[in-house]
Amino acid sequence: MEVSRSEDNKPLWSKYYNPDGDLWFETRYENGLPLIKKVYSENGTTVYNYSSGDLTSTEFTAADNGSFQKLAFDAGTGQRTLTITKNEETILNENYPYQEKFGSGINTNAYMPLGNPFGVSETSYFHIDESFSQSLTWHINVNPLEYMFPYRLFDGFSYNNYRPQSGVSLAVTDNLYQSIIEQYPVTEDGVLVGCFKYQHGYDNFNSAGKAGDSLREVYHENPDLFELKYGDQYISKVGYGKNYIIIGAIRNLPTNGNAANNIKDLARRQMQTIIYDYESISPEEQEILDKVWFELKFFSTLKEHRNGVVLNSYEDYLDVVQEVEDAELSIIQLFYSRFEYL
Repeated sequence: MEVSRSEDNKPLWSKYYNPDGDLWFETRYENGLPLIKKVYSENGTTVYNYSSGDLTSTEFTAADNGSFQKLAFDAGTGQRTLTITKNEETILNENYPYQEKFGSGINTNAYMPLGNPFGVSETSYFHIDESFSQSLTWHINVNPLEYMFPYRLFDGFSYNNYRPQSGVSLAVTDNLYQSIIEQYPVTEDGVLVGCFKYQHGYDNFNSAGKAGDSLREVYHENPDLFELKYGDQYISKVGYGKNYIIIGAIRNLPTNGNAANNIKDLARRQMQTIIYDYESISPEEQEILDKVWFELKFFSTLKEHRNGVVLNSYEDYLDVVQEVEDAELSIIQLFYSRFEYL
């Protein structure tokens, strides 16, 4: 991963590479918000276009230029329009709700959301009402999945077999995740991480079994055409709740181990002042801490927190937490199943 940021720590551009060195995906930012993201694969190129940080369209062009898929979002009408052409012939032109629903398909190779072959969705809600919080502590290696819910959890992704490469892949389709891991591309001797996660419950898709027989017949009749229209996986479960993460990073530590540890301890105490309203460090200690770069940021699933809010005081912390508490429950996770399993 390569990341370029401005002097005030806003993203300018980022690039991610495959293990063989080929460019995997890249993002260009404007005023700290994503402007355009391009994802490259053997199958073709996917382009995400944004306006003021909101997704306006997603386009996939096949490597052989034989097919083109475009998903255009219209917040005013609350719809998204999917257009698919093959050999210059339109084979699908459908309007769908702005927010993806149960049964909505996706091409997991191209990270391209597609159509919904199921029609009206019947669901059953499973209430959990479960919360988890973890205080900020220093970590050398961080598994991000311990602190946040991956927004799109594709079939086959395993929490138990987490690998950095598979974890980074979440950044392709999750702006919050991408924002977090790009905030601190350089941090020394660990990072402070803490979180709060609340799961209200899950909505399960009931129509899949009923529609499975007819869809299975359509799928096997022409698998390539079916995948072109609907992808290889569909949304089978939706999780609702809230999630916020606090991250503190430090740079420019002295090379002397004892001096570095002393500064890290000052940073931890500064964090305790901001989060728990503990007694502030002394002016002399603050002068020492000011010799390095230390920043504490708050992220949540709310749009205004997606790019992080710098916390400088206990009042700052109370304000952002209150905003999360006052907000409605949001979709925190989309679970996918494979069409081939229908």
